[in-house]
Amino acid sequence: MVFAQRRLIVLGLLCALFAAIINVGTAELIRRTLGAATSGDTRRLGLISLFVIGVFFLKYWFSRGQAYFLTKAAHRLTADLRKKLFAKLQQLPIAYFHEKKVGNLQSILTNDVSVVQSGLPLIRDFVDSPVLVIGGIGYMFFVSWQLTLVSLLAIPPIAYVILTTSRKVRRDQSLVQQSLGEMGAMMQESLSGVRVVKSFAAEDRETLRFGERVEENFADNMRVVRRVTRLRPLVEFIGAVAVAGILWYGGYLVAHGALQVEGLMAFIFAVDRVVRGATGLGNIGNIMGQVRAAVDRIYGEVLDAQSEAVDENATLTIPNPRGHIALEDVGFVYPDGTRALEGVRFEIEPGTSVALVGGSGAGKSTLADLLLKFYQPTEGVIRFDGVDISQLDTRWLREQFGVVPQQTLLFAGTVAENIAFGKPDATMEEIREAAARAHALEFIESMPNGFDTVLGERGVRLSGGEMQRIAIARALLVNPTVLLLDEATSALDAVSEKKVQEALEQVMHERTTIVIAHRLTTAARADRIVVLHRGRVVEMGSHEELMKQKGYYATMYQAFSEGIFDGNL
Repeated sequence: MVFAQRRLIVLGLLCALFAAIINVGTAELIRRTLGAATSGDTRRLGLISLFVIGVFFLKYWFSRGQAYFLTKAAHRLTADLRKKLFAKLQQLPIAYFHEKKVGNLQSILTNDVSVVQSGLPLIRDFVDSPVLVIGGIGYMFFVSWQLTLVSLLAIPPIAYVILTTSRKVRRDQSLVQQSLGEMGAMMQESLSGVRVVKSFAAEDRETLRFGERVEENFADNMRVVRRVTRLRPLVEFIGAVAVAGILWYGGYLVAHGALQVEGLMAFIFAVDRVVRGATGLGNIGNIMGQVRAAVDRIYGEVLDAQSEAVDENATLTIPNPRGHIALEDVGFVYPDGTRALEGVRFEIEPGTSVALVGGSGAGKSTLADLLLKFYQPTEGVIRFDGVDISQLDTRWLREQFGVVPQQTLLFAGTVAENIAFGKPDATMEEIREAAARAHALEFIESMPNGFDTVLGERGVRLSGGEMQRIAIARALLVNPTVLLLDEATSALDAVSEKKVQEALEQVMHERTTIVIAHRLTTAARADRIVVLHRGRVVEMGSHEELMKQKGYYATMYQAFSEGIFDGNL
């Protein structure tokens, strides 16, 4: 792909070079045409006119070629860059996404990449503008060195205007990209939570908040527009002053026989080419300022971010995994210094179920993240079938887990595609079986197109309970060694919960199951309960054993039974 891009760019620049040479040579054609006309040599005038047609026919092809090849290269670069960015995002650790707004990342993938795309076709100015400036000035010296020295007085102010404007445009463009990212993040956040927005009748407030972001971006854009639109007229005004001086002094030279009229006209045309070239150089500065601002965000926010750590020694796999998990004095401290776990020690036997119970911030979700190697333990060891998970191949390890999150995420595709997300080569029979085990078959078959029904984004066409059962079917389809359920029945009504719980109890006997329990009724069904408090294991045992101990768990359960709290942790 890189070679193809370079080839297109080279072809485009060659076309731009030849077109620029023709542009400069046009001044000499004008001089010769006017000379033939004033001398009355009609035959020579006709030949020159035919030559002009041939030259501009060539220019047509070169101009067309530069536009086509450079535009194609820009689109190719954009496609490759977006693929590279998306692939990089897939490699970044979970911690990265905790710190970034999804809307801001979307803005980088779309808006910043588009800025880079728009800048690439203008690299023709790197060839075109210098040729026009240098070639034009050279021709001006050829026609009249005296008149050229007068004309060059305009170059310093033009160069100053171009350089100062380019610097300011780059700075202001960075603000544009930043405000655009914030606007995208706010829009994504609001549209994703549209149910919450509507339930609180907050549509007008969200509209006003988004409008404020739009106005901020508009103001930033207009700051750039004011600088850019000021540049070309200013350069042209300085050029017009120079042309006025040229006409005056050139007329003086013509009057005294030091210069022919046709030479003066060709000289003025060459000056126009030089001014256009200088303006093109100004465009290079402005566009490159915008492109650099976009590239800084692309690399600073994504491409230069540290990818998920991959231990080259972590290549082990286990031929026949059983699902035995052991945590040995596991501790974890987040990068910001927050301690989440300390001295956690317990085992999970194959085919048994364990519920992790504790209040918010107790460390339940952190333990799940460590098991999936989203993070590495700060202290201690986690073993899977007796092997330290830091030595196990990360992809293989994650394939052993069937995860059902509390907040179910479905994709904008068919029901079958969502169930088969973890196993895209699954047969229709396997998909149906997984749906049946999750007690989802009945409502799926009642849908207009059954398993081929297309779901809206994030599964908005399904109820919360239906989405949860689709997620459970998705986890069961991959036939995992370990089921990791983040309160998988929390969104279900009583009837659906009973059906799904029966299905889960059947598969729980076939594999290790870890339940992050937010409801004590769910925890009570597990073979064993691990009670966490402020990152430490404070109690462990079955529901009956813990109730007899009359400790932390028994107190919570008693309060739940007496209706003091609803049993949600």
